[in-house]
Amino acid sequence: MAWQFAKSGQVQRPIVIISPLLPPMRGGLSDHTLGLARHLSEHFKVSILSSRDVYADGPVPVRAAVHNWDDASELALELAAMPPDSLFLWQYVPHMYGRGGVSLSLPRLWRGLRAIGRRQVILAHEIAAPYGRTPLRWWYAWNHRRQWSAAVRHADLLPISTERWTLEWQGLKPAHAAKMMTVASPTSIEPIPVTDGHRERWRTAHKFPADARVIVWWGSVEGSKQLEWVLAAWETAFRRLGPVALCIAGSNPSLYLPGAIRDWSRVFGYLKPHEVSACLHAADLLALPFVDGASERRTTLMAGLAHGLPVATTLGSNTGPTMANADWLSATDATNREAFVENVVSLLADAPRRQALGAAGKARHDASYSWKVVAGSLVDRLRGDGISAA
Repeated sequence: MAWQFAKSGQVQRPIVIISPLLPPMRGGLSDHTLGLARHLSEHFKVSILSSRDVYADGPVPVRAAVHNWDDASELALELAAMPPDSLFLWQYVPHMYGRGGVSLSLPRLWRGLRAIGRRQVILAHEIAAPYGRTPLRWWYAWNHRRQWSAAVRHADLLPISTERWTLEWQGLKPAHAAKMMTVASPTSIEPIPVTDGHRERWRTAHKFPADARVIVWWGSVEGSKQLEWVLAAWETAFRRLGPVALCIAGSNPSLYLPGAIRDWSRVFGYLKPHEVSACLHAADLLALPFVDGASERRTTLMAGLAHGLPVATTLGSNTGPTMANADWLSATDATNREAFVENVVSLLADAPRRQALGAAGKARHDASYSWKVVAGSLVDRLRGDGISAA
C-alpha cells in the first residue's frame, strides 16, 4: 500500500533506518534508534536494518541480518533487497562501520547508492576523533574526516546531534551548509508517573533518611564524563552540609569510596528504564561534568531535563551557543574542577534555586528537546525538501 501525505496526497518513501545497534545492546544509540523509529512511524512506513543478534520485535519491523558491518558488500546486498523507493536513514558514528574505527569502503557504498538514485539521510552522532600526536592517531582522525566528507557529498540531508558541530561544518562546507541541521538526541529514559511522597518513599526504600539530599550520576563510565569530579563534589558537600547521598546508575564501576561516607553511596549498576526514572524523580541534583562540555547529543543530560531535575554540568569545546548561554543549566568551565565542585555544593545548599532551575530545564526540554519536537523537525525537513517524496 502506498503511503501518502495526509494533506497533499503525495506518495511517501518508506524509511529504512540502518543501525548496527539495537537492544539488547546497551547504550544511547541503541535506545535512540528505537525512539527514532517509534516516532517516525507516526508519519512514515518505517523499518530497521540491524545486526543479527538484536531483538527482532519492537515498534516497527526489524531485519536482524547484518553479520559484518565492516563488509560493505554485505551491506550493499541487504540494501538492494529493500523496496526500490526506500529512503535510507543511517545512524552514523564513524567507528561503527569499520575495522579499527575506520571504514575504507563505506564512502564508496554511499557514492554508489547516490549514483543509482537512492535517497540518503546520514544522522551524525559523532563526526571525527581529534587529531593526536602519534601517526596512528593522526591516520585514524584523518580517515574519520575523509568518511565525513563523503557523507557531506552523498547525503540528501545531514542531521547533526550537536549545535556546535553543525555551525562548525556549515562554515567549513558552505556549499553543503543548507543540508545540515541540528537534531538533538532526546532522552532514552521517559519519565514515569509518580505520586506525592515519591522522593521520601524512594529514600526510605534505599535506606536513606527521608530528608537526605541526593546527588545522582548515571551513564556509562568513561573518561569524558569525569566521574571523579562528582566524587570530589560529593565529599566536599558531605563535609560542609552534612549527610549527602550519592547514587550511581547505568554502570557498576570499581571505585574507591572514602570509608567515612561510603554508607551514603549506592552503586546500582545497570537499571531498567523505569528504575532510572524513579531515581531521577527522587534526586535533588544531576551532576554531569563532561570533559567536552554539555551538548545536545548527551542523552543523560536530556533525561535530567525531562525529569525536571536541576543539572550541574560544564561548558567546553562541544558546547554550542544555546547551551553556553542557557539559564536552565548551572554550568562551569570544563577545565575547572574546583568551580564544578563549588557549583554542586552551592546548588545543594539552595533548595529554591534547585527548584527554579529544574522547572526551567523541564520547560526548555519540552519546548526544544522532546522526542515529539525533535522528530517533528526532522519530519518537516524531509517533507519540506521533498526528500521523502517518491
